[in-house]
Amino acid sequence: MLAARVLRGAAALFLAAGVSVATAVAPSARAADPGPVELAIIAPIVAPPGSTGLIPADLLEQYTSPTGLLTRQLDAVAGRPVTLAIDPMILVSIRLLGSTASEPVSAWLARLEAVSNESFLLPYADSDVTLATQAGSSAVLAPRSLDFAIDPTLFGPSAEPTAEPTADPDMPALPTGDELLEWDSAFPDLVWPRAASVVGSDLGVLAASGFGTVILSSGNVSRDARLGPAVDVAGTSAIVTDDTVSAALDAAASTLIPDDLPAALGALRSAIAQAGAVQDGQAAVVASLDRSVPLTGNSVAATIAALESDAAVSLVPLSTAASGSTTGGASLVDSPQPADRVAVVARLLQADAAEERFATIVEDPTTITSPRRLALLGLLATGWEDNPTGWQTATDEFLEASTDLLGAVQIVTTSNFTLLADSATLPIPVRNDLGQSVTVYVTVRPETAQLAVTDTLVAVTIEPNAQARAQVPVQAISNGTVQVLITLTSTAGVAIGAPAVAEINVQAGWETPIVLVIAGIVVLVFGIGIVRNILRRRRARSAESESATDGGPAPEAPESDG
Repeated sequence: MLAARVLRGAAALFLAAGVSVATAVAPSARAADPGPVELAIIAPIVAPPGSTGLIPADLLEQYTSPTGLLTRQLDAVAGRPVTLAIDPMILVSIRLLGSTASEPVSAWLARLEAVSNESFLLPYADSDVTLATQAGSSAVLAPRSLDFAIDPTLFGPSAEPTAEPTADPDMPALPTGDELLEWDSAFPDLVWPRAASVVGSDLGVLAASGFGTVILSSGNVSRDARLGPAVDVAGTSAIVTDDTVSAALDAAASTLIPDDLPAALGALRSAIAQAGAVQDGQAAVVASLDRSVPLTGNSVAATIAALESDAAVSLVPLSTAASGSTTGGASLVDSPQPADRVAVVARLLQADAAEERFATIVEDPTTITSPRRLALLGLLATGWEDNPTGWQTATDEFLEASTDLLGAVQIVTTSNFTLLADSATLPIPVRNDLGQSVTVYVTVRPETAQLAVTDTLVAVTIEPNAQARAQVPVQAISNGTVQVLITLTSTAGVAIGAPAVAEINVQAGWETPIVLVIAGIVVLVFGIGIVRNILRRRRARSAESESATDGGPAPEAPESDG
């Protein structure tokens, strides 16, 4: 404890010294005072993290109620010079409700779409992008498709008739995936990783994923103090948020007791002044509100209002503060994600890749992969950082569900076969526990040459939640017991389920003797019948002869056919 106090005391002395130096150099660094410090605030519009990648309708109603958290977030920043960072999951979840969206939910979205604030989209579900890239993802993860979530029954005709009815008024106008994600973004190629979470290898992945500009926290960057927020980091255009100002902004915005707010605002103003004092020319600072969702009251609106009335601060949109030069003067300070979280996400990514391969057994693989990808993005939400226990539980459930999914199509445990014919088919049962039909190929591989398989890929289609048999043609070569390996593959050649082993008792050549024996029995039966008929006729003739000898009436002559 003593050592900790010493370290904290040393850090405080160092910070105080830094503040004094910054104040001392301010007059020389800014020979002519250009005016108030331009401050751009980034305010996240996010929902609590989940495990499905979509927000249920009942939660949306809670969040958009007059005192709901989304309503409070929007109330604090709407119409003010604050740049909004919007989670597209919120947009998609509301738009998927179609005509069934409640009035508060629809009104909230309409209000968000109408605000004058500059805005851009966060990664889907506010996912922690570098957590995935450092776990092995070669791209920033995004939804595969949203078509699976579109329910046509939720997009029925409006209660009020339109001026120009469609050609088929009974056909609902369904949105496309792009329309669900549509947003008029002021920064379409901007990505905002979690603060202090970027390493050098991440920059290349972000650029390859189409993001030309990245927001970095000042602790993640080493730069010339005289530069503004817009810098070049290893060839990547970056906007740097000031960690000290952001921390002071969060402290003021999260104040719950009104009497504590003046002191927090004073610390915030001081931090802004110090950040701007060392810059050349017009000073500009970018700060961000915390991305964790405030579940209780806060002072965001009061803090922003106080800054708007401060003559030493000029609140500006992000585009204004980041409009300066982006040449040189900065390098990245690697800030890797926690190793234990990276290890968990690596397992999630492996499961995601395995599911994508598995999904080739259905006609439309996205019906399997798309909802699973959304669930993965939900688990990557930055908000989970504040709930490690809940995150561990949610990731374990995801991996368990992945195991169940990959085992949904299997070879049914087979009994041993006895093969008596030279040529026959082996009936291989396959089970499908999915809610849609699948097509797989069955392969049988004998371990010895006593049995030959004449078709190495036998296709079989299994209906939903059903079982079917693949008839695999084989040829008996010689007698004996043969073990065969039975495997399933998809149309793309991906191994499906676990292989099975069966034992076949081959009795080559038994077919001909059996046929001969049966034929002999048939001949014998017919022969016995013929002999019996002959003997019967002979006995009849003998009886007639004896009757004639004894003087009995002679038998009548048969009638002539003529």
